[in-house]
Amino acid sequence: MAPQIERSLRLPPSAYFPTAEQKTGIAIHHTVGGTAKSTFQHWAGNAEMVGTAYIIDRDGTIYEVFDPKAWAWQFGLTWPSTEKIAFEKRFIGIEIASEGGLIESNGQLYCFGTVSPKTLKAREDTFDCGRNYRGYRYFDKYDPAQITSLCGLIDWLCGQFPIPKQVPANPEEYRGEALKRFTGIIGHTMVRTDKTDPLPDPAFWANLCASCGLTVVNDVGAAPAPNGVDLDQLFQKNMAALNTMNVAAGSMVKGLIMELQRNNRATYIRLQNPVAGGHAVGYEMVKGDPKLVERIAKALGFNAVTPTRLEVRQ
Repeated sequence: MAPQIERSLRLPPSAYFPTAEQKTGIAIHHTVGGTAKSTFQHWAGNAEMVGTAYIIDRDGTIYEVFDPKAWAWQFGLTWPSTEKIAFEKRFIGIEIASEGGLIESNGQLYCFGTVSPKTLKAREDTFDCGRNYRGYRYFDKYDPAQITSLCGLIDWLCGQFPIPKQVPANPEEYRGEALKRFTGIIGHTMVRTDKTDPLPDPAFWANLCASCGLTVVNDVGAAPAPNGVDLDQLFQKNMAALNTMNVAAGSMVKGLIMELQRNNRATYIRLQNPVAGGHAVGYEMVKGDPKLVERIAKALGFNAVTPTRLEVRQ
């Protein structure tokens, strides 16, 4: 049975690619934002053509912001252009309204990486992962109504499009380009090491599998590693270094790392010897163009950059 879908929020054709494409997959994200409307307004106000066909609001309302046969940028991949575009075109994206990963300061939890009374999050509204997952232990908890709507939407979409009801085993693991030809249901974390969506909760995926009748696929390949480096381990190490630094400084360095990997730059650094609570951190090259580090860091407003050290303005 078709779920109830709200179409009162519609992106203009200039905010996405309206051409109809063959769909063989569904990708699950969360917004790291407030409500479905705030996310919609952000997408409508930028020219980057970033978005997903659906946003599930806090109360479970499903908003279809453009036709699911169309597409927009949703993954932010660093793959070769032809392969990246082909992958983007065939996945229907679903965003869950959520504040995402939370930071802890003096026993309190905050969203959006900012310690402020406005970003304080009540613990009863959070999910404790029980471990550090890509830099976060605590996450904004999805509402039950959102999970119910997500399950109904996925089940319906798989009936409307030739999308196999299957998901890779160990869905919290990064697989990268090994998923180029995968058909079925995936999470953003599977193709980006710097993402934490959807929620790293095994019960979340177990619920999806049970409710939608998804089969777990065990023979999906592992992610290729640049220069023999495990990207997931590299990200975990970098996040540990960032969490040692001043919060604002760590956020700037994280922004640099993301920019180095974006748009086919494929440049990776390993952080080391961070100044505890400070604004400086050492690094070494893992792969890519060392000149990009200095160029992008200066564009982002770093105070100083050397071949082995980054310093953010205080």
